[in-house]
Amino acid sequence: MRYIFFFLFIFLSTSSFSQSVISSAGNESSSSSYNISWTLGETVIATLEGTNISLTQGFHQPVVIDNVPTFLEEEMVLDMVAYPNPTYDKVLFKGGKDDVVYHLRLVDKLGRVLEQKSVPKKNLEVEMSKYTNGSYLIEVIENGSQKRVLFNIIKSTK
Repeated sequence: MRYIFFFLFIFLSTSSFSQSVISSAGNESSSSSYNISWTLGETVIATLEGTNISLTQGFHQPVVIDNVPTFLEEEMVLDMVAYPNPTYDKVLFKGGKDDVVYHLRLVDKLGRVLEQKSVPKKNLEVEMSKYTNGSYLIEVIENGSQKRVLFNIIKSTK
């Protein structure tokens, strides 16, 4: 009889908790014009798509509005390369037009904007030595045409 109560207690206590995700990182931020929500470390997800429906499995199901160019918008992708990657002091850029101003934004993986500037092509570089080791996103937008590219840069020690 004691075992029946024990297993009943275990069953009822585990079924009373709602599902949640335990991830290594994540955050949520919103305002009147946007909502950003993400998790890092969810190991099992999959997306199945039909003609009129898309089904994604996994715990974290945010509403996604994606502004990153896709294969349908290749004319909006800026032809530029960032180097060296990984870096320890600065990131340089190759490509683009010499007589154009570029808007540059450096963002950490938590979504915080660390640096934002508009510079001509000859001054297009990012000083990374003042930041901690980790992964950063650098977005470069060409003034006028609004072509853009997004780089995932790894900052490491020498």
